[in-house]
Amino acid sequence: MLDRRDDITTPQRVDSPRASISGLFNRATARMPVPVMLAGAVCVALSSVFVPLTHVSTGTVTLFRSLLSMPFLIPMALSEARATPARPPHSRWTAYVAGVLLAGDILLWNQAIADSGAGIATVIVNAQVVLVPLLGWIFLRERPGAAFVAVVPVMLAGVALAGGVVGGGSGRNPAQGAIFAAAAALCYAGFLFLLRQASDEDHVVVPVTESAAASGVVALVVGPFWHGLDLLPGWAAFGWLAAIALTGQVASYLLIASALPRLPASVGAALLLLQPVGSVLLGAIILGERPTPVQLGGCAVVLIALYLATLTARRGDPGAGSSREP
Repeated sequence: MLDRRDDITTPQRVDSPRASISGLFNRATARMPVPVMLAGAVCVALSSVFVPLTHVSTGTVTLFRSLLSMPFLIPMALSEARATPARPPHSRWTAYVAGVLLAGDILLWNQAIADSGAGIATVIVNAQVVLVPLLGWIFLRERPGAAFVAVVPVMLAGVALAGGVVGGGSGRNPAQGAIFAAAAALCYAGFLFLLRQASDEDHVVVPVTESAAASGVVALVVGPFWHGLDLLPGWAAFGWLAAIALTGQVASYLLIASALPRLPASVGAALLLLQPVGSVLLGAIILGERPTPVQLGGCAVVLIALYLATLTARRGDPGAGSSREP
């Protein structure tokens, strides 16, 4: 009988003999799901820094990050599918719906930034740190621990400081931007929750590939009506779009999908708060942006809160891990 405990340092199974891409991820995340999850968050942050360098519409970015990821994902997905047992049909549809929500998150998030400014949009979108555990509680009976609940306000306060909320806001339509950001938060939380359900120790690449394909289809359909869709963005933009596909679609979600099943929903959501912090720091390095001392202080607050959240889970705080019931 498989061990049902979701301790963040103990995998549910590590003795699978299957030689596949998912097997490699399984071994890599067996003892260190937290570092793997953080690496995925850094990849997402890196791709978000590349977006302004493309100078194309959000729909174009969403389409090409999916399209250009396929030459990398499809061969790995086929290899994984041949080496692993068949998946239940509902798992495939779960991944497709996750991809639809990912596209919604990307499209809505970028519009929220334009309307309300990056600071406010960042705070609202990162409500996923609360929404993902809430979904886990409702659908999987995973109750977050009291210590995690206590540290959530600290995390969000740090994100607010890192996003530049303190010291003045920006944006042409804050109210509309807040609505878009809230919708993006719901989409992102749903995407993370469903990707976690569609992935397991045998299947990592296939769910990521399916969700990426669904995201691209949504961008192709919606993009022309959402600030336009440029199918010939030019070579300079194409290079940055390829970088976004490799970091923000291939590397990031392969890492995240492999770590999510091994982490409580609350801890996985908290670790992804490294993404806005990473965006601030990488923006300073790559784009020459100058974060204020307040923003740097907010980054420090988030990092400390992340450490406390994961430390609580490691020590076996009741509810810090999932309490899945059959």
